[in-house]
Order: sequence, then C-alpha cells, then structure tokens
Amino acid sequence: MSEKSIVDVGKFLQKYGLKIGENPVFGGVSNVHTKGSYHYTPGGSAIDVTDWRPDMAPAYEGGPSKSWKQRTGELSWRAKKLGVFTEALGPGDPGHSEHVHLALAKNAPISEQQLEWLATGRYKTPEGKLSSSLPTSYASGQSLPATTQPAQPQTAQQGAGNTIVLVPGMPNQPKSSEDYLTDFLSKNFTKTSTGNVTSQIDPIAALRQAFNTPSTFE
Repeated sequence: MSEKSIVDVGKFLQKYGLKIGENPVFGGVSNVHTKGSYHYTPGGSAIDVTDWRPDMAPAYEGGPSKSWKQRTGELSWRAKKLGVFTEALGPGDPGHSEHVHLALAKNAPISEQQLEWLATGRYKTPEGKLSSSLPTSYASGQSLPATTQPAQPQTAQQGAGNTIVLVPGMPNQPKSSEDYLTDFLSKNFTKTSTGNVTSQIDPIAALRQAFNTPSTFE
C-alpha cells in the first residue's frame, strides 16, 4: 500500500465528480481560514471537498439518489470512520455545514479501496466483489508485515508424553553470570506435560551462542 498526500486524495475524489478547493494545487487558498490552518502549510496539507452535483444524485453510477446535503454528510462520516486523516470536519462541525475539510499533516498509507469507499460508500474487494463495509488498512489483499506476525514456538518430542516448547528469542540484557543459566532455561524451555524431561542440549554451549558470551560460565 503506497503512501498518499492530501493532493493524491483530492485528485482521486475528483474522479467521482467531487469539487476540490482551498489548496494550491486546486485553485489556490483564500484568506478565510483560521490562523495555523493546514490550508496554509507550505504546499498545502488540507483540501475542502464540496458536492455541487444535482441536488438529487447518486454517490456512484447506478446508486440510489440522495440530496447533496446527505451525500456531504455521509462523506464526512466516512472520512472520520477511516481514521487516516489528521483532520476530518463536515456537517455538524462549526463552519463546515456545506463542505468537508480533510487534512493530512504528512503522507499516509491509504489504499485504493479506502479512497473508493470514501468517495462512494462502497469499494471492490480483491476478489472483485462490491462491499459497503469499512475497508481496513490491508483491504488490498496484503498480509500483515512480517514484523507483526508472532513467532511460532518450536516443539521437540522428548519420549512418550513429554514435550518441550522452545520459545524463540530472549532479550540480551546485562545480568550477573550466576543468573544466566536459571534465567535462560526458565524463559526458553517450558515443560507442557507431566514427567521428567532430560535435556538434549549443552546449557553452557547454548548460553554462549545465545548471548555471544565468552566461556565465563565454566
């Protein structure tokens, strides 16, 4: 999923008939906004979105006809539900009864499905189906980044009815040498069934490898 600027968002919304303004790329910025507004940041970090299509029109081709006020209100609601914008204001917020204000302080990861849902209230899933539900950050079919996947414990059978679970990774933090053996074994080996288990590892060698420590344990 690529990162998008507020200008990218504005250009996407234009494809669905929405009018974009109050940004240097979209006709300039008027002197009507509050001091410090995202409209006045270098390059413009905000846009105002208005829906001046016919009073009764669908949000997408073939959709149900709605008034422009209803379409504007629903656009504002979807923008807030997405949770990707630094600011999202619309009908019900002071000074925004007829338009939607969107701001991005910096580029943000936003999928095509999210933008399509923002503009119309529906989007096409990776499987080609139309959905009106809120698309997630990974609606484009991406899996979660590898860093967020929890490490899976490895198991090793130790005779009938005895299993040791090897828990990967232990922080390499300074400890006194007499604590290493007990700490390492207790955090990295868990007996999940009853009965005595005989370890098949050399604890000293395992400690040296895990902590990259010279032979201070002999």
